[in-house]
Amino acid sequence: MKKKYNFSGGIKCLSIKEELDKYIIYHIPNPNKFYMYIQHNTFKNNMLRVRINQKVLCGEPLTFGDKSSVPIHSPTSGWIKSIELDSHSISSKKKYIKITIVSDYLNQWIRLKKINDYKLYSPKSLIKIIYQLGVVGLGGAHFSSSEKLILGINSKVHTLVVNAVESDPYITADYCLMTNCLSEIFIGCEIITWISKVTNILIVIQEDKIELISKIQSLIKNKKLFKVCILKKKYPGGSSKIIIKSLTGKDIPYGKHSIDIGYLIFNVSTIYAIKKAIINGKPLIQRIVSLYNHRNHSFKNVLIKIGTPINFLLNFLKINNSSNDIYIGGLFMKYLLMNLNQPILKDTNCISITKHTRNVKKNINYECINCGYCVQVCPVNLLPQKLYLYSKNNNHEKTKESFIMDCIECNICEQICPSNIPLVTYFKHEKFIQNQIDKENKKKKEFFYRFQLREKRILNQKKSFYQNKNDFNNTDLTNTNILNKKTNKNFINQKQIDKNIRKEILRSSIERAKLKNKNL
Repeated sequence: MKKKYNFSGGIKCLSIKEELDKYIIYHIPNPNKFYMYIQHNTFKNNMLRVRINQKVLCGEPLTFGDKSSVPIHSPTSGWIKSIELDSHSISSKKKYIKITIVSDYLNQWIRLKKINDYKLYSPKSLIKIIYQLGVVGLGGAHFSSSEKLILGINSKVHTLVVNAVESDPYITADYCLMTNCLSEIFIGCEIITWISKVTNILIVIQEDKIELISKIQSLIKNKKLFKVCILKKKYPGGSSKIIIKSLTGKDIPYGKHSIDIGYLIFNVSTIYAIKKAIINGKPLIQRIVSLYNHRNHSFKNVLIKIGTPINFLLNFLKINNSSNDIYIGGLFMKYLLMNLNQPILKDTNCISITKHTRNVKKNINYECINCGYCVQVCPVNLLPQKLYLYSKNNNHEKTKESFIMDCIECNICEQICPSNIPLVTYFKHEKFIQNQIDKENKKKKEFFYRFQLREKRILNQKKSFYQNKNDFNNTDLTNTNILNKKTNKNFINQKQIDKNIRKEILRSSIERAKLKNKNL
């Protein structure tokens, strides 16, 4: 019997009724308008490649991208209707640049550069293609895949981990993709192997996907690099921290990545996108999204373009918006959608639908009774009850010492808490404060370093000045009056020079501080 990997904590989820059309991919037509979003904090004026009323083709890049963001591409052919600042559609805490594209329904593509034999290209040139075609992590992290591959090459990783575990128990997008496009995912794995030079490929999949496991095992029979690792069906098995812990028994320290210990992890959807980018030359403009209806426990997986308004999707599937609450995310990690014009983003993998109840009874939050249930289910071995008390009392040192930054925000502790305490809300707020404290400490260190440099520079200037003065005193002058006059005159001049030097040093320090604050 094949070994099954497990992890401490977590919860087992009840099986749901399997449906015949569960793994069918439904195609959604183009809407009239697409909304493309770019985070404002990463946006620079010279990043934009289009202007209002410009004609664009499907797959045409709209931005250049930079170190912190990959280029985004037009999901359709049409016209740029508007480019504006939007701070409410997606998140009230973040500002976005919103590009509205009106479709012409012709779906005319740019000329795609296909590659038949990727082994003729160097790893760096392949990584550049992956970056230019906008591939990011589709499992939820939204991290640039090209950046991850560069880190993998520099860190000399030895194992590629294919994350085929869904991030939520009732999401089926990745399984649907594997069922329909398994051979293409294997090609994607081989491309990553060629780039990163890994010597092992571990496909991690949960135990309940029996048919898919047998299909994978039959396909990798003659492939020495590949190996299937079966994970117990528990939530949250899709987290990279949990997978590495289950496979190796090692913890990924906070601030570090699995790459630092030799493991390169990619979600199956991301691997599929890498294959499409390299072999087919297609940018990342569409993905599979699961629709889960809690009212009748029905599934549907749709292939949809990035930028499609969710309202259009619901109307096409004839889902009544007025009698339902629409959430982004699955059962555990989800948030209520307030604006149905919000588009599908690259990290949107599920839309949940629940019955709308007007008179919702508000849960009463009781005091913590130290029952310890939250400790038992925590998959990263934290003490949520202590973290809650420290967070509530603003004891930031204790929360840091208790490893609050290792919390993966899986929401299990909150779901199981008998006192209905919104634990994760406290943890998120505390993590935000910890990040602010880290930033402040980093600023202080930087300013102290600059202060030390300034002191050293002034000291060197003084040394230079006194050395020159001594040279002057040692000159052979017979007339003491002349000497006194010259000394006084030089002293006055030197005093003025020192004053000017100090002014210049102060002015340049202020400018550097302003520039540093602006960049931070």
